Amino acid sequence: MATLQMNFLSMKLGMQTNVSVFLPGFVPSPDAAGKSNAALYPVDERFRTLWLLGSACGDDGQWLRESGVLRLAEKHHLAVVFPCVYEKLYSDDPKGQKFTGAIADELYAVCTGMFPLSRSRTDHIIGGAELGAYGALRCALARPDRFGSVIMLGGAYERGIRDGYFKALNREAARLGLPPYCTLDDAADNDAELAAQPGAPLPSVWLGWASGDPLADYARRASENLAADGFPLIARQEYGDLDGWDFREKALADALAALAHGKEEA
Repeated sequence: MATLQMNFLSMKLGMQTNVSVFLPGFVPSPDAAGKSNAALYPVDERFRTLWLLGSACGDDGQWLRESGVLRLAEKHHLAVVFPCVYEKLYSDDPKGQKFTGAIADELYAVCTGMFPLSRSRTDHIIGGAELGAYGALRCALARPDRFGSVIMLGGAYERGIRDGYFKALNREAARLGLPPYCTLDDAADNDAELAAQPGAPLPSVWLGWASGDPLADYARRASENLAADGFPLIARQEYGDLDGWDFREKALADALAALAHGKEEA
């Protein structure tokens, strides 16, 4: 296995930014004994890929520091891309930085060009926690040709999200003694609402939330709203005995297991 951190100039953001990438490798086992390097590392292999966005205040190393995501990725033989775009509501300002585009267009091109990642829509899963869950769904809706599945760990999907979920995030930040997570700026006013492109395929969604999360009601409503709008829901699951990173790691494991099962059935 290999874990890499790369710094590059993002034209969508107009600044240098980081991305961390995990590539699975062979795990020593009796089955691998005696095999050549060419057999262990086939040059034509293209990996299914999980794009994993952080929660509010997160960077590209947040999941690596706080969870066992690499063990999960190795188990399911997944590559993982950890973007670092500093959230910013994942908005695309017509006159400025474009945070959704930085992931769904630019970083997708960078990573599929430089690393052995599949280019099939069904092989790309995008997910995240809290604001990252919103960002994951946003990216999937912006580029429905690139992301077939979304994992939402919390987050929101409803009309009026700027005056509802975003303000609730900021109230929670204030309660914790932190500065606001979200700048409710003109870019958010213009394009914060989530909507599918007419005639485009909808991503399948796995949605989970912790019952003790102060913003759990937004995730509960998101499950109802997604179903009402015709999104294929793989699962919508509430975790009553876990919170924080314990919830995120358990829920991510459940989501990847469900997606792997669906892939095997297909």
